[in-house]
Amino acid sequence: MIATMENNIVILLCLIGFGLLAVGFSNRDENWGLCTMWVGALTMFGPVAWRLLTLFD
Repeated sequence: MIATMENNIVILLCLIGFGLLAVGFSNRDENWGLCTMWVGALTMFGPVAWRLLTLFD
């Protein structure tokens, strides 16, 4: 895959994860708010972990 396209996908996933974290934090008193925060955190950490794995491979 083209490096620029990979960077755009990583940035997009991080932005989506940050949005999910923000929505989940705003509704943290509800059960779905906590689940949304978990999904947002995993969405943000996934591309970072993938980048580290490909960097050290």
